[in-house]
Amino acid sequence: MKVAAVQFAPEFKERERNIQLGAALIVEAAGNGAKLIVLPELCTTGYSFMSEADVRPFAEVIDDDAGGKSMDLFARMSQQLGVAIAWGLVEQDAVTNDLYNSQLLVRPTGQWASCRKLNLWGNDFLWAKEGKGSPPIVDYLGKKVGLLICRDVRDKAPAWEDLYEKGDADIVCFSSNWGDGGFPSVNWVQFAKNNNTFLVVSNRYGREANNNFGEGGICVIEPCGKVRCDGLRWNEDCIVYAETE
Repeated sequence: MKVAAVQFAPEFKERERNIQLGAALIVEAAGNGAKLIVLPELCTTGYSFMSEADVRPFAEVIDDDAGGKSMDLFARMSQQLGVAIAWGLVEQDAVTNDLYNSQLLVRPTGQWASCRKLNLWGNDFLWAKEGKGSPPIVDYLGKKVGLLICRDVRDKAPAWEDLYEKGDADIVCFSSNWGDGGFPSVNWVQFAKNNNTFLVVSNRYGREANNNFGEGGICVIEPCGKVRCDGLRWNEDCIVYAETE
């Protein structure tokens, strides 16, 4: 399967613009043969919200009966293009109205899966609830595909020791706002090796309010730890592709 890690810089609170930019990059990736496409953490809204009141107008309710702005478009694109798409968004629980830093995966069948960030960081603490469940693993084109959000790549959660174990997933979709620092992160490489999985690292770049996301950095890391980043351009929108076996 050909996978694609996408890099771009969302504009804070410019949801329509961010969704359309994400859609354009999805079309580009699908046109180049990718069957699994991963976009960054909170890519529809940006990251630097200061309170629940600040973020709530941008939240999406995700369930079988009520889609959201990005869910509606990306689910349609998934079916039309024949690709699976993973991306980060602000989720509002349909029952409790609690807010979460979430990641969603939609497949061409219309099926979807989601996870909620467990290990909060920075501005997350100002508005987001901690997730309570281990990331889902779904079947897609004969591969076991898992989900993961930013700091959860440490592979630990408060309630248990590990999120993933070897053999759980063949491919993990990693949506991140990693911030300025070394590339590739040792956390990414260790996760891929420890869990014997391909890690598709999608990241953003640029500055936003109190956060410096640096120059970006996307890649696909093989189970052996080999890092593939051909096509990476610092401080620019770009896509990195790799084949998984």
